[in-house]
This record gives sequence, structure tokens and C-alpha cells, in this order.
Amino acid sequence: MRRFLAISTLVLFAVAVAGCGEFGKKYDGSSDSTAKAAAQGSEKRITDEKFNDDTRTADGCTDIMEFDSEGSTHTTDPKEKVDYKHNPPMSGDHYEVPADWGLYDTEQRDTETVHNLEHGHILITYKGLTDKQRNTLLDQVRVNPFHLIVEPRKENPKDGVYYTAWTAQIFCERPSEVALQYMIDNWRDQGPELYTEDPGGNQMGSKQKK
Repeated sequence: MRRFLAISTLVLFAVAVAGCGEFGKKYDGSSDSTAKAAAQGSEKRITDEKFNDDTRTADGCTDIMEFDSEGSTHTTDPKEKVDYKHNPPMSGDHYEVPADWGLYDTEQRDTETVHNLEHGHILITYKGLTDKQRNTLLDQVRVNPFHLIVEPRKENPKDGVYYTAWTAQIFCERPSEVALQYMIDNWRDQGPELYTEDPGGNQMGSKQKK
């Protein structure tokens, strides 16, 4: 019996690790996460430059764009098609279980990541970046990865990087530490359904679509 329990534990651990992106971990409750966030380094600043006309222009960024919510109904099938008004989506119906926050080298389902936005996470999607630009983006995020998701997304309308929160978005032609820090300062953990008791870990790997 003990051997069976030990094997079961190892299997569950392996499944949990395989399902997480780099730094990612599933949610396990909701409460004030300030202490845990500070403990894991999420108070680190990527830059102290301000997001203003000069810095926006330098990285080819738009100003912050805000829109009304498209709703927040939970669905029970991650493959259920949802028609979103905006691309990438900033709100709307979504699957009842969010994705793990973290860094991915594969595309995640919109129906899952929109739930992350509802939880106050920042979704960073990119297309058409050079290898150097992609590495720059990932390095910027690794400075302060708490409640961030990074993924390639072929459906993005333009080449570059979209920084998305619940009902808000910035587009940049190239990775922008100023835009990223602005989103962290003003939009992280500001979603309508907060789940913040998830300190994350140092898991490696990429979650594949089911």
C-alpha cells in the first residue's frame, strides 16, 4: 500500500510539472498576495522609465486602449468556440479553468487565457519577432514574471507584441520594457475575479494544446 501511494505521488507530481510553463503554477485559493509576491521577487522593476510619448514612440507602441467588458460567463468545454470582438481578446466568455501563468513556447487557448485576464493577469502575445527580439521579450518578463503569461499567437493581427489586461491593451512593434512595466504597475491584479494565492515556482517546460 505504501509503495502504491509513493508511486501515485510521483505520478501526480510529474503531471503537475509537465502541465506548467516556466515559473507557472495552478491557482490554489484567493487572498492578498502582497507578501508572497514580494518574497518571490515580483516587486523588482524592469525599468524606471515612464510610459510617455517619447518612450512609446521609441518602441513603436500605441497608447493604452480601454474597452467595455464583453462579459465573463464561464464555459465547461475549453474547445468551445467563443466569438470575441477584439483580437487579441481582452474580455468575454471563457473556460472555467484558467491557464497556468508563465512563459510558453506554444500557443494557448484564448478561452483559457481570457480567464487569466479576469484574474488580473497580464497576457503578452507576440508574432513575427526575430529570435533576438523574442529573447529580449522573455528576458524582460523574467525580471518580474508574477501573474504574467507570454506566448506566441499566430492570430495576432500585426507583427509585434500585444500587452493585454482585462479590458485594456497596448500594442508595440517590438518588445518594450516600458510598456510592460506600465501594465504591471497599473493593471496587474486588477481583474474583476482575483485569485492571487499562487506564488508560482521555477517549473520548466511548455503546455501543449489538448
